[in-house]
Amino acid sequence: LAVGHYHPANGATEIGGVGTLPTARRQGLAAAVTAALATHARDHGVHTVFLAYAEDVIARVYTRLGFRPADVTLLIANQPARS
Repeated sequence: LAVGHYHPANGATEIGGVGTLPTARRQGLAAAVTAALATHARDHGVHTVFLAYAEDVIARVYTRLGFRPADVTLLIANQPARS
């Protein structure tokens, strides 16, 4: 119903790929998966857990889980060069 992943390296990891089937949304499953992944990572020696988001509604979920903004990332993809 909901999935996510992390791949630790040198004591840090990014939680990613968190998603929920459309029929199972609005039940807290993505939040539960994210929390479980963060706990699992910390329990296995990861000291820094981070994630990225593009929507404010997702930011609110992560804030409720205890994450806080640490930096801003600018992603520019498939944009033509400007002169």
